[in-house]
Amino acid sequence: KQYNYHKFSNMAPQSREKLLYENDDLELVDAFSKKGYRTKPILYVNGEKVPEDLAAKARSNQTLLSFLREVMKLRGSKLGCSEGGCGACSVMISKKDPKTNQVKHLAVNACLMPALAADGCHVTTVEGIGSVKGGLHPVQKAMTELHGSQCGFCTPGIIVAIYSLFASSAEAKHIEEHLDGNLCRCTGYRPIWDAARSLCDDAEDLVKGPCGTACRECPERDDCEQDCNVEDKATATTTEKGVKSCSATKLSLKKEFEEGKTNWLDQPNDMFPKELMDENSPVSISLSKPLIIVDQVEYQGSGTWFKPTTFEQLLSLLKEFGQDGQGGYKLVVGNTEVGIEMRFKHSIYPRLISPAETVESIFDFTVTPETVTIGGCTPLSLVQHEAEAAAKDPLYTRTTMPMHDMLRWFASTQIRNVACLGGN
Repeated sequence: KQYNYHKFSNMAPQSREKLLYENDDLELVDAFSKKGYRTKPILYVNGEKVPEDLAAKARSNQTLLSFLREVMKLRGSKLGCSEGGCGACSVMISKKDPKTNQVKHLAVNACLMPALAADGCHVTTVEGIGSVKGGLHPVQKAMTELHGSQCGFCTPGIIVAIYSLFASSAEAKHIEEHLDGNLCRCTGYRPIWDAARSLCDDAEDLVKGPCGTACRECPERDDCEQDCNVEDKATATTTEKGVKSCSATKLSLKKEFEEGKTNWLDQPNDMFPKELMDENSPVSISLSKPLIIVDQVEYQGSGTWFKPTTFEQLLSLLKEFGQDGQGGYKLVVGNTEVGIEMRFKHSIYPRLISPAETVESIFDFTVTPETVTIGGCTPLSLVQHEAEAAAKDPLYTRTTMPMHDMLRWFASTQIRNVACLGGN
């Protein structure tokens, strides 16, 4: 048996290509099982629980995209850049927030997210949103009718990104920011923008002039005498909140896209497994236990996955494997750095420890008159939104609003949803 990963971690990639490892952590399974650890992940995909025999195939160093495409045979999500930059692999992760007991929906990069990080979550891929056979979702119809797809490679990820935006009940003003993690080299983005905006009640009109610019975005709107602009100004109204309402043309488009799917905004919550919301269900009780997955396949880079559910369990793992000669470990939250190191730098990590969100102290964001406390595993998107909410109080504006403004331009929505200040 060879288990001295550190011995080979600094070798040139070409020198390590044929090295195989047997995971000695197999000897730990019985001991951790006696401590109450689970040995099988619980996964949900597109409204259905993944059968145990398929869920058991999820490996510690396997990405969610690999699991979906190779094990689940769901090949709608694409592999593009492999580093979370293009968004072609985007899927939506839905999970119960332990603090609010509400379901939260997040777009993530499946090319970076570990498959086992989806334990206890519901994964929605483009296949689960809609299909020609089962009926297209309004987002898919809008993308089709408004020419938001050309070569089609990026389309699944863009549809999922828009779908997850509406799952969070966001407004049209958030569309551009929410699509910052999706690249398209064909359309120039305007048709994609129009498709997403056409489904918003508070969106601006899609009327365009012969110049190709949307009338309400034209810098010469007040002086332009084109018929389209004159007509648009006549039909545009303003609500009590100061948001411009849709024109007859826009409303007719939305009604066309919504045909047969009047409750489409509720679809993400309707698909979310009910047993994950019931804390007394057998599944929820099982998920309250920590998880250990030992990769039993002999291949380069095999390792062990730990998911502690309490702070005490986390400290126990760090103490046990942090000692000299124990092989070491790597804390993983979003895998936005470790995933790239493993893929492009051929790094090998024998053990990955991914704390559950029930370890609240490291997923916390608290503001007091004296301090701002941010847990090392708190997602950057949560920091961004909580900082904006705290800034409404004049006492905290000067401190928290700069956090929001900086994070808004940092990375992408998919990255911010999983990345944290602690890294990895």
